[in-house]
Amino acid sequence: MDTIDHNADALNILRRDPLQSALTNSTLRGFHISKQFLDNKAALTSLDYDSSGRKCITTSSDESLRIYDCVGGKREQVLYSKKYGCNLAQFTSHPGCVAYASTKINDTIRYLSYDTNQYIRYFIGHTQRVTSLQRSPAAATVLSAALDGVVNVWDLGSVKPASTVTPVCVGGSVEERGIVAAYDPSGMVISVAVGSAELQLYDVREVSKGPFKSQSILDIAGQALVAGIRFIPPLGDHILLAMTDGSCHLLDAFSLQHCASLKGTNPQGAVNGSNPVATNGVSGTGSALSKMQGAHLGQNITVTPDGKTILVGGQNGSISFWDISRYTSAEARDSNTPALKPSVLTPDGVWNGSHDGPVGVCAFNPHIMECITGSEVLAIWTSSSSY
Repeated sequence: MDTIDHNADALNILRRDPLQSALTNSTLRGFHISKQFLDNKAALTSLDYDSSGRKCITTSSDESLRIYDCVGGKREQVLYSKKYGCNLAQFTSHPGCVAYASTKINDTIRYLSYDTNQYIRYFIGHTQRVTSLQRSPAAATVLSAALDGVVNVWDLGSVKPASTVTPVCVGGSVEERGIVAAYDPSGMVISVAVGSAELQLYDVREVSKGPFKSQSILDIAGQALVAGIRFIPPLGDHILLAMTDGSCHLLDAFSLQHCASLKGTNPQGAVNGSNPVATNGVSGTGSALSKMQGAHLGQNITVTPDGKTILVGGQNGSISFWDISRYTSAEARDSNTPALKPSVLTPDGVWNGSHDGPVGVCAFNPHIMECITGSEVLAIWTSSSSY
């Protein structure tokens, strides 16, 4: 892949048209591994790009955080969190800073300057394992959810949450069935899957008032748990639920109607917990935590910037992708024709690389024709020449 000069003009162009003209099924089928990194000693557990797409950060159950130059294909920095562990690392709106969840000793979210390798502050409040952590697309905040049943919005400048809610639902238990949360692309709406039983939408300005819309998802989840949740870019008009049985489900973000199910995402299943993240000595309910970690907390799932394709890392080391443009295209949005019943979608293509274990992390670059996947090995996929 050729080195790209990310000057301001180029980034503005990319933001206006995030790969929409170039990302086709044919292009995706042509992706191949351009670069690999073999330096982790255990499975990767999270992966995040910064807002420019120039850098990414990973966490691993070897308790390392690694920062990569995604344009030049180089590892830039290695940091360790041996005492507290690390997962769900996120770049923030402040340059040179990341937030990540502890996995040992306590459940604090740590705010770190990777330029100086010093902690800026600690976000203390959760009493059980953090299952979701996401930066706001619109403000200097991060969103967290944990198995204590609490969802927090943290202002990066304060140690106390800016907003807190403890969602409740009928038919599900956070202790037994988990909780996950996500921002929509505008940063104005928060979606929470509570107890794998109910999907709730909150106005970020009025979180304490409770959800402005909710919908049972018991029929969708069945015996499975919701391991991860995300809005489909660029408009956030659909929500994707990643389940512990390896399936994914697409819902309309306005009506919360179930639109489609993606099958074949994890041929070997994930419900028994295949992600080797240790749970000894940490808080949180073992059954829900181990199942959600077995499905990688949804970190093995990504969506292309145009919102037309979902990619999922599989338990067998492959990456499958599904074309969902029939639901997310402008034509589909304008039709306003509700489906009589959810569609069942099979993969439109598969990447078979050199992952020798479950692909636990998968993320598509927001600006560059590039996707990164990881088991214990980190692989950079491109459609062009190698680095």
